[in-house]
Amino acid sequence: MSKKENGENTELENANLEKQESELPSTNNENKIEPEIVSDSEVEEDSFTEKWKNNRFLLIRGTYYLLHSIWMVIMVVGGFIAWLIALLFI
Repeated sequence: MSKKENGENTELENANLEKQESELPSTNNENKIEPEIVSDSEVEEDSFTEKWKNNRFLLIRGTYYLLHSIWMVIMVVGGFIAWLIALLFI
């Protein structure tokens, strides 16, 4: 193949320029994500148990931890009984 004269071999050069331009980061500001503004009415309040857990009074916090501990013991015993029943009836 013969080498083309100056100015005639621009197809390859144009393709390289287009490729380089497509790799550059876009300066288009249309795709920016705006942060959502949350009003005070949409903010979730703490649940009843969270209020007890984080209460400033020691008596209420103690009551929460006492009831929570009792509940955990009941759930562990119930889970153990369910496991025994499942094991025996296989």
